[in-house]
Amino acid sequence: MKSTKDGRRCFSLAFKLKAIKRVQRGEKQSAVARDLGIAVALLARWRKRVQVGGESALREIGRPSWGQQQNVETKEKRIAELERLVGRQQAEIDFLEQALRRVEELRRQKRSAGATASSE
Repeated sequence: MKSTKDGRRCFSLAFKLKAIKRVQRGEKQSAVARDLGIAVALLARWRKRVQVGGESALREIGRPSWGQQQNVETKEKRIAELERLVGRQQAEIDFLEQALRRVEELRRQKRSAGATASSE
């Protein structure tokens, strides 16, 4: 078990899972918490996270990165949103390239029409 700079204890993922499995096997939550030296509320919070989000919902020791805090649905929505944005940008690029080709073609036609260049 690690401790933070301010003295709070940090528990490993394995520790949390072992505690939860003991409760799932039928041991009383209060007895497991007392045996491990943790608060009953903390063990209950771990159990609820596992019930709602699976084992991946529990965090390992240390501060989680931004990506770990988001759930999978949020990440998938963000990916879809970015893919749509890339598609729109590609359509704009294609349109502008086509417009540029037309402008360049018109310039070439004017030059080849035999007009003399201005002396000014």
